[in-house]
Amino acid sequence: MRPCDRDASDRGRLLTSTNPPTALFRALLAVAFAISCIATQVSAAGVEIPPAVADYASAMGDLQTSRGKSPIEPVFEAGMQVSPQVQAILPDLTESQYQQVQRQMQGFIVVRQEPTIVRPSVDYFRTLARKQGTKADRDFFAIYSRTEPDGNGPFPAYIQQQTDESGCTRFDGKLMVDLDKGWMTFRTMYPDAYASEAQGEIDSLETELLTGICSCDNSGKTAEGLQAFIVAFPDSPITPKIRNRIAQIRRGKSSFRFNCHAG
Repeated sequence: MRPCDRDASDRGRLLTSTNPPTALFRALLAVAFAISCIATQVSAAGVEIPPAVADYASAMGDLQTSRGKSPIEPVFEAGMQVSPQVQAILPDLTESQYQQVQRQMQGFIVVRQEPTIVRPSVDYFRTLARKQGTKADRDFFAIYSRTEPDGNGPFPAYIQQQTDESGCTRFDGKLMVDLDKGWMTFRTMYPDAYASEAQGEIDSLETELLTGICSCDNSGKTAEGLQAFIVAFPDSPITPKIRNRIAQIRRGKSSFRFNCHAG
């Protein structure tokens, strides 16, 4: 039952009580009830699009109409900063507001069906970087597109999607190692460019190597994938912990779920 429906039934009981109110009181009560309903409805539909969405749209428009090479990072960062705000209100927007956000957030995938997604379209930004970005932009979106491909839902490339909200980790092979190398190389070449995103990707990769337990592969292939990291990064601070995970797998005492189906 909607709040105003519930209030209407309560009002009806009041108007038909054993001590009926005067006509004036009934009129005042009706006005108060109407105002209450309007306020309730405004509150329910009163979600506002964050002003930063329009700021991002303006910055993207300026970038697209600029001539020559222009850094894409400031525009990308503006979109990334407003994305969590958009995602938080997305289910509550009206259909027209939703369509407006989709238009203004050009370059971002904005979907409010389950799961709700607000994330950059890597293909869009990679094409934009090739067309008019700097070398740092092009190198960033080259490794970013390998790590966060558009075709893998909300997941990075090393997570094999199994449901809308979960998947298993692809420890086998050198995928995670190659991605980690790519990000390390980018951070070395461009220490000040896309710093938060680059470090965030490195942290996410290494966290999965250290704590991920839902492996797409069997125990042998999972251990081989972890061993590839040790070979590539023998001096990494997390290498001893990775080595310990391998030892646990081989002793049959690890917390891994092999050939895992998440969900």
